Amino acid sequence: MFPDVLDGAKVLYFTPKDDYGVMYDTLGNVVAHFKYLSICKYDNSEGYYLFDCDENYEVVSDSVWESIEMCMSVARSSYGESLLWIES
Repeated sequence: MFPDVLDGAKVLYFTPKDDYGVMYDTLGNVVAHFKYLSICKYDNSEGYYLFDCDENYEVVSDSVWESIEMCMSVARSSYGESLLWIES
């Protein structure tokens, strides 16, 4: 079951587990595999966060956007048009 909170932010939407890419260190070594995407909101923040998470639901990358729709649009352009979002 996907967590309700990631990194202190409330999870609003998430994707099913898949291969969404990898993160590399400065030497080109793989340091993380993106297995989930999520859209989250911190109580004290105006923006919405698009999180890239590993298989243990740990946030390994994030970006902040003005709306849920912007998060979804950025994710579609980065990870493909056929993303399935599940409401939390």
